[in-house]
Amino acid sequence: MKFGGFRPVMQVEQVKKRADDELQSSSRVPLYRQIADNLLAGIREGKFPVGTFLPGELELIDRFDASRHTIREALRVLEDMGLVKRQRGRGTLVLSTEASPAFVQMVRSPSELFSYPDSSIFRLLSDDRIKADKPLARELGCQVGDEWVQISGLRTLGDEGMPICLADVYVIPEYGSIAQRLGASSRPVYEMIAETFKESIENITIRLTAGVLSDKKAAVLGVEPGSPSLSVSRFYEGRGGRIFEASISEHPASNFSYTFEFTRGWQTADHWSWNN
Repeated sequence: MKFGGFRPVMQVEQVKKRADDELQSSSRVPLYRQIADNLLAGIREGKFPVGTFLPGELELIDRFDASRHTIREALRVLEDMGLVKRQRGRGTLVLSTEASPAFVQMVRSPSELFSYPDSSIFRLLSDDRIKADKPLARELGCQVGDEWVQISGLRTLGDEGMPICLADVYVIPEYGSIAQRLGASSRPVYEMIAETFKESIENITIRLTAGVLSDKKAAVLGVEPGSPSLSVSRFYEGRGGRIFEASISEHPASNFSYTFEFTRGWQTADHWSWNN
């Protein structure tokens, strides 16, 4: 009877040890991904049927010898895949055995976000200290009267090459001296600011809008007035969520295009469809 009483415990320990060995064998993969993969296999094999709940957090913590944060990250992965839904006070409900299709764009550094050819050069046209009026405050998301250093320039292919865009770069006053270091530089302004002032880039927001070029801008860019344009606005946040740089670049449609490349995400479904 004593042996029979301990047998279930031995079985649990054996199962746990086997799972630990499996996880350790793929230690190069983050633990939360290994746990998500393990649970995914259980869902697909019918161990956790659709309509039932996955084991609770405490049980999973003990099962995988992981922290609560790691377990929640693993469950978040499954939820992002459309396999489960976490319900407050009830647990994690299994919704499907097949992941929803997902495609991702790999971006390893800010320079890969709407980057320009290495041969392009930013030609400084002017730099002025300004105060934001209502239209500019609305564009930059700042307060009317906020001070900025406006750096205007023309980006071309090489010294005398084809114009790519007209750019207005707005930086906070304490970083305004960066304008004197631009010259005919091929480096992005945010990169030079980060290096010169030891600023940390915490978040980048990009906004795309379509428009037409004014007579003045069209003349500088060498296209017909009223030509269609693509405006790319970038906002760089540093420490404490402060926007230290905002740039607005206007590109003539005939001189600029951008291609997105997406790769199928980890463990996503083999089929997908358009949603109208």
